[in-house]
Amino acid sequence: MGERRGELIATLVVAALMLTGCGGTAPESGAKTVAKPVEQAACKAGPVKGGSLVYARQLATVSLDPIAIRNSNGDIFADGLIYEGLVQYDPSGSSKIVPGIAESWAVSPDGLTYTFKLRSTAKFSNGDPITAEDVKFSLDRFGNPNINQVMGLLTNGYGSSKIVDPSTFVITLTTPVPSFLDNIAIFPAFVVPKKLVEAKGDAFWAQPVGSGPFRVDSFTSGSNLKLSRNDNYWDAGKTYLDSVTFDFASDSNARLLSLVSGHAQMADGMAPSQITTVQSNKDLVLRSHDWPAWFGIFLNQKRPQLADVKVRQAIAAAIDRDTINKQIFGGLGTVSNSLFAKLRYDSDAVAPYTFDLDKAKSLMKESKFPDGFSIKLEYPSGFDYYNQMTLAIKQSLSQIGVNVELVKIDANTMGDNLHAETFDMSFGYPQTSSDVAVPDEYAAFFGVPESNNGFYTSFKDPVIEAAVKTFTTATSETDRVKEWPVIQQMLMDAQPMVNVLNFPLITAQAKNVCGATVNAMGVDMLQHTWLAPVSK
Repeated sequence: MGERRGELIATLVVAALMLTGCGGTAPESGAKTVAKPVEQAACKAGPVKGGSLVYARQLATVSLDPIAIRNSNGDIFADGLIYEGLVQYDPSGSSKIVPGIAESWAVSPDGLTYTFKLRSTAKFSNGDPITAEDVKFSLDRFGNPNINQVMGLLTNGYGSSKIVDPSTFVITLTTPVPSFLDNIAIFPAFVVPKKLVEAKGDAFWAQPVGSGPFRVDSFTSGSNLKLSRNDNYWDAGKTYLDSVTFDFASDSNARLLSLVSGHAQMADGMAPSQITTVQSNKDLVLRSHDWPAWFGIFLNQKRPQLADVKVRQAIAAAIDRDTINKQIFGGLGTVSNSLFAKLRYDSDAVAPYTFDLDKAKSLMKESKFPDGFSIKLEYPSGFDYYNQMTLAIKQSLSQIGVNVELVKIDANTMGDNLHAETFDMSFGYPQTSSDVAVPDEYAAFFGVPESNNGFYTSFKDPVIEAAVKTFTTATSETDRVKEWPVIQQMLMDAQPMVNVLNFPLITAQAKNVCGATVNAMGVDMLQHTWLAPVSK
């Protein structure tokens, strides 16, 4: 997850996580979709070591404690460079789980016991070896929901851990958790040095010693973060860059100006309106990265109108996503065939959302509110494209008798209202995203009421709940492949949330920035990045 919650549950789960760019006006209708560029000519000579990279980031890093994130991706994306877990998502971008600090692992036939073999070359950034004692300390932090409050849902099934010998570590689950490797591939399960954390307490996180490809040189919460190459990182030959500085700027125009001026070499959160500007600049490259993020409208079913499934289905059918995508987002988005963004096990046999005004009107007539009703929709300030998207949605829903009052509020207040369940309809977070590449997390959020009350919507469906509980404990991959599309369709039919659009991660960079990849969760893999010499 992304961030969100809680019991905080994923406190920013979502959001965990995650904002795309803010500011700017919408692109002209028919703006070009961002193509993933071929390798820049400057990069063809191959990796070189050296150089400093300034990265203009939308979200500031506030906390470097990976189990206590406070600013969603602002913290998560920094943690992904400083720390590493036993396993990780493939740095090349696929959702495959690959070795991290553990060079190999084995799973017992009953799915309850995971045995990890640690790398003999794994060290912390201060040169101390990473021991099984450090791993036990870190994974027990992850597995304790009283400590891991931000991502408490992912601790389900964690039973106990045991050190077999200095390089062998065993985790025993209380129930099969087929997504367990995905769960420990992300930030709350990152490995930290036991002795230093215990000795320094909270002061440790001001300049932590990490297990990842970069080390922390200096950190001022919410202000600046400077990293340098961790020469003790187990993957010899990585990292190429001497240093990386995160330059925080919430305004998308400020980030673009920093890039154009040459102060920064990379920038994230590019607004749709900035795409043409970047593409027309011969010194810049625009990149589109797939990641599981979407614009979703939460529907509070404490409101009797939204408790009516016919009303929820009518709302979903009345939104003209293709037009919104083309006219506001330049065709960059994707109309989903799921309540969520694209995740492992999704089936193309499930039909995507379809704009059908006649069907929407018919559903309203069949509902308990055939004459319509008035309701509020909360959306975040600071994003011009939200102004346009919500106006389009308001206009669409007016055609089925739903009078929408648009309420623009700051993102933090919107999130607080969501968690307090005091909203009618809400986008909840500027953008919602999954923390893992499998649907287990969000399936439980919406399908298992005790996880967080239907992700704050009060949605309950005993058939879906039973199916989700079966899916999230199935040890057979064949069964999971078969079971998920059924749940995917049931959630689409129930519509506890309306997915407006899936949306990619858009970044921009100088043309001599090479190897700038992200993993399946959108986290920058800057250990693979280098700066090619600039020809004079």
